[in-house]
Amino acid sequence: MARPAGRTPVRQEHRQAVVVGSGFGGAVAALRLAEAGVATLVLERGRRWRGGPAGDPFPRLWRPDRRMRWSARTPPTHGTRPVLLPRYAGLVEKVVGRGIRVLCGAGVGGGSLHYGGASIRPSEELFGRVMPSGVDFEEMDLTYYPRAAAALRLSPIPDDVLRHERYTSSRRFLADAREAGLRTFRIPQPVDWDVVRRELSGGLPPWSTRGEVHCGVNNDARHSVDKTYLAAAEATGLCEVAPLHVVRELTGGTGRRYTLTCDRIATDGTVLEHVEVTTDAVFLAAGSVGTSELLVRAKATRALPDLPDEVGEHWGDNGDRIHLRALLPYSTLPHQGGPACVGAHDWESSPTPVTVQHVPLPFGVETRSALLGCMGLSDGRGAFRYESGTGRVRLTWPRAADRGAGRAVRAAVARLTDAGGGVAADLTATYPLTLHPLGGAVIGPVCDQAGRVHDHPGLHVVDSALIPGSTGCCNPSWTITALAERCMDRLLSKGPHFS
Repeated sequence: MARPAGRTPVRQEHRQAVVVGSGFGGAVAALRLAEAGVATLVLERGRRWRGGPAGDPFPRLWRPDRRMRWSARTPPTHGTRPVLLPRYAGLVEKVVGRGIRVLCGAGVGGGSLHYGGASIRPSEELFGRVMPSGVDFEEMDLTYYPRAAAALRLSPIPDDVLRHERYTSSRRFLADAREAGLRTFRIPQPVDWDVVRRELSGGLPPWSTRGEVHCGVNNDARHSVDKTYLAAAEATGLCEVAPLHVVRELTGGTGRRYTLTCDRIATDGTVLEHVEVTTDAVFLAAGSVGTSELLVRAKATRALPDLPDEVGEHWGDNGDRIHLRALLPYSTLPHQGGPACVGAHDWESSPTPVTVQHVPLPFGVETRSALLGCMGLSDGRGAFRYESGTGRVRLTWPRAADRGAGRAVRAAVARLTDAGGGVAADLTATYPLTLHPLGGAVIGPVCDQAGRVHDHPGLHVVDSALIPGSTGCCNPSWTITALAERCMDRLLSKGPHFS
């Protein structure tokens, strides 16, 4: 994103530990390091987003402005009107790969700022099919999923909220799903439901209850990780978060083990300062795309030539599909109540299990339509490759990689339509889009069970790059957080010694 300025100053510093990225994995690492007495710097490319009960820091999905998009000049999502936007350090970056587009978060709190909040975890059978060897379901089930849920403050929608008129479309989804023979459930969300109740009673401006949750929530209803893990880390006095620091390169240091080369930028992308940070302990948590790019570039340019050969491999889109149901024979109401609080699945249809979630729409008019966020199990995997001519790292996604997942999702959506009426269309059929990138530095080929990169003491991965392409028909945030907790427990079990 950054646009260089003339005669840019250079600053050098050394830190005990550096975390790159402040989303789910990075926030976990920051807190656990600080609790262990490790002075930690968190480098985050995006800005801080400070909300409040009646604030307006975040953009609206259907009224896009510069706050929506990281770097580029057009909004990143389906259906958003095509306007030109000034360059800005906004919430979401659209990464265009070969065969797929990926939406990646930016900001202190990472993807937890703008994601839908849906937090589900796979069954033991699905967990075993997708997770790396050595990651034990029972351990995750008894220790790390509960720990992550408590820290993220997850809870399902209460009965009284779901009964409200604003949630008519959610109740209709549940009725159609039951009629279709799918197993329905309420989705755990990082939501303060008392704030939602205040919206419904008129005590606060309506945001969640009108479906405006896809680009941040303009009150304190959402427990994003800047308010949970990161706030706790900063409260120790040992964690410093540095916003608007774009990490460009990871190299082997001279005298110190690693060097991170960064640009400190203004919100319009102007480079204010070049920063070189040396450290003996790096924790990569820039998301699957960001972490993979740093490692692939470091290996290809011989900055870290001995990185494992499978860096950049085993990448997947989590089987994501977005469908629209339209021409429904019942009202769905304008401003459908959110966030995504109900879902349905058929996980017994081996080998093609499917999850479907109702994603409320913030349209201000009656549409008789419903958006569905769907996940299957993708068959193939993509990879990141370094392009020497441009210096870019590019993601390639084979066209047939998730064809089976697409068929399974279409069949499940057809069951919904047969049961409840209307017509359905796959909005991602022509050009796949994922909000759930996974893989690139996976446990086993690249990292050990603690996220340590093989043969590179002090270099760790603690984010979605650890997971090979799928979290088993589930939104990955809960699993990413739980896995990061597991990694940090293993790393710190004998004290903060990273060699």
